[in-house]
Amino acid sequence: MLKKSLKLSSFLLFLPLLLNCGGGGTEEKKTTTDAYQIEWNNLSDTTSLPTGVEFYSAKIEGTGGSVHYLKLDLINDALELRAISVPQSQNLNEFVKETGAIAAINGGYFSGNTSYSAVIDNFNYFARNVTSLNRNSKAYPVLRSGLTVSADNTAEVNWIYQFDQSGEVYKFEAPLAYATDDSTPLPVPEKDDGTAFMPKLVIGGGPTLVKDGLENLSYAEEVFWGSGVFLNDLRPRTAVCVTADQHLIMLVATHYKISALPKFLISIGCENAMNLDGGGSSAMATFDTEIYNQNRAVPSALVIVDKNTYAQ
Repeated sequence: MLKKSLKLSSFLLFLPLLLNCGGGGTEEKKTTTDAYQIEWNNLSDTTSLPTGVEFYSAKIEGTGGSVHYLKLDLINDALELRAISVPQSQNLNEFVKETGAIAAINGGYFSGNTSYSAVIDNFNYFARNVTSLNRNSKAYPVLRSGLTVSADNTAEVNWIYQFDQSGEVYKFEAPLAYATDDSTPLPVPEKDDGTAFMPKLVIGGGPTLVKDGLENLSYAEEVFWGSGVFLNDLRPRTAVCVTADQHLIMLVATHYKISALPKFLISIGCENAMNLDGGGSSAMATFDTEIYNQNRAVPSALVIVDKNTYAQ
């Protein structure tokens, strides 16, 4: 049994301090970086979570923000990770209510009711990552990130591409070699350059943040430049990662820079990690607690369920 409110040993993280909020729009906010002490609280028991799910929370000193993460044991036979897609975008609380989820976070990128990030659940295809983006009045083929879970519950974060709607996914060793504001689109990825597989679960997003235990931020390569998703502004963030011992971490931070996430995620044990949709979409809830919710309707969510009671 985990001890309630167990305070873990604190450590220094480099966290961004907001100096000037600016006037909105797409202009990047003026920021600086300073060092703060974070002291994690293990609140697993206080939220009545079952064995196999842990919950940690902390305040970000000096910013008025907070950061929370759920940690799922992927080997636990009673629990399961599911990627949920709905035809009509809805609040995260509705995903929890409809599925009977133990906990949930928001999924990938979207517009209205249409997901632009991959969703595959129990081998059923719902959406694929965007395969091309319009920049400078040109079409840029792109490889974006995806969390995948195989039939044996092995979880990975890879750069992925779906050539059709069959559920077959190709993973690649590296993203396409774009630079920020690249003037020349690259060729469409080829199947021979990737590895095909049929994962039982995929939730797409991006950019990749950590690969093989090292910082690997593929913001430029995944063509997030020109999208309104900035590296260095303070906004709510959602991220997922896989640890070396096959635990999945689902994280929401209320004030964070994408550029600061890799170092932070490595500090909590992430071996491979990627960003999900953030800003107004970032949300986290358990079956009995709304941890962070901005009431934005989203078309997909990543949920933890009890295999025996999951409402399909």
